[in-house]
Amino acid sequence: MRVKPTIMSLAVWKRPLLVFTLGVLALAMAGCQSSGVAQRRAQRPEAYQSLDPATRKLVNQGRIQNGMDTNSVFIAWGQPTDAFSIAVPGGGQRLIWNYEEKWAYEFKRRTPPFGYATPPSTDQTERTRRWRVPITYVAKSVTFTDGKVIEWKKHDPPAYSQPTDVSPETGRRF
Repeated sequence: MRVKPTIMSLAVWKRPLLVFTLGVLALAMAGCQSSGVAQRRAQRPEAYQSLDPATRKLVNQGRIQNGMDTNSVFIAWGQPTDAFSIAVPGGGQRLIWNYEEKWAYEFKRRTPPFGYATPPSTDQTERTRRWRVPITYVAKSVTFTDGKVIEWKKHDPPAYSQPTDVSPETGRRF
């Protein structure tokens, strides 16, 4: 004997089924979202297909090595922020690609609430002043000769030259 589903029993499962379906679709869309490397592979499919398997593996991981061509580096690291060519003494050209990133130095300084001349008391607590100094620096660079990588570097953010410098808020040296 077959039991017909009632309208009430269908209504109970309608909302959870909708939520489950939307969740599955959201996960499927997130999984299909291409990474930067996958997007760049799609932009230059012929260049990617011409790579040997070892180089393909490196490119898929976003890594480069000496001997790679400009297409391989583009697929692995993306469009350079800055690209320029320099003449080498004795003839020849070198192409340099730089990749910039943003960085911020964060400073903290404890100061009394009403200036330096205020005598300490129990009702006045010190406060901490914070500020950020944003910079842009070259995070990675690649040097090419005859279209092949001869040198590449990843750079750390530069160290701030004087941690106790001039406050951007007050202009005072401390």
